[in-house]
Amino acid sequence: MKKFYSLFSAVILAATVNAQTTFFTENMGTATATTEIAANTFQNAAPVTFSGTADVRASSASSGYAGASAGANVMVNANNETFLISGVDTSEYENITLSLGQRKGASAANNELKIEVSEDGATWTLLSYTRPTGSGTANWAVISPTGTIPTTETLSIRFTGTNATEWRIDDVKLAGTLIVLGTGNTNATKANLVKNTVVSNTILFAAKSDVQVINANGQVVKTASVNENTSLEVSSLPAGIYIVTGNVAGKAVSQKIIKK
Repeated sequence: MKKFYSLFSAVILAATVNAQTTFFTENMGTATATTEIAANTFQNAAPVTFSGTADVRASSASSGYAGASAGANVMVNANNETFLISGVDTSEYENITLSLGQRKGASAANNELKIEVSEDGATWTLLSYTRPTGSGTANWAVISPTGTIPTTETLSIRFTGTNATEWRIDDVKLAGTLIVLGTGNTNATKANLVKNTVVSNTILFAAKSDVQVINANGQVVKTASVNENTSLEVSSLPAGIYIVTGNVAGKAVSQKIIKK
């Protein structure tokens, strides 16, 4: 029975942990006139930065899709004109996806606005997408480019025009699966919160933090303030898989443990 419960807990917990979470959004602010990118107040502040030769517009506000912010948008309408979002921290997530509101200014246009990502600002990976063409397709739509988006503390997203077609950009979103530390995880870039990922009676902590222990049903079953090298008593908890959450060096960390 205990073995069945543990397996059931693992399945439920995996479904919870592996759910996609939107962790970054950018609605381009609320400009009321044509504004240079450097002068615009965007939704996100430092360490996220914005640059490029495109500009921010108040006209042709985003509409027609769920979550359209209808405020300012960025317009790219020349060959090699660019818009860059840099310094986005994706290090807590994997299986990352990108989506955005995009308006094309010509019915014949398809994917002439290049969308690329980079973790160092030097090597860029082109993402792929297509838009329907023909009458009535010069409008706003949500696109979700495909390709690998890196897990990094310094993600950059670059939009580049390849001709004179007008493109509008709004509501850029990144979603991903939270990286869970512990058994079976080989992500070496993360600092550990918990020292012993297989426990019987106590959890030994590697860092000072306010922590929560969450069961397979998503319920918080323990809370505590712990110090480095101190323990939390968990002998009363049923056997199974749990998530321990806290902060290490100012970053949110979630670590998986197995309670025997």
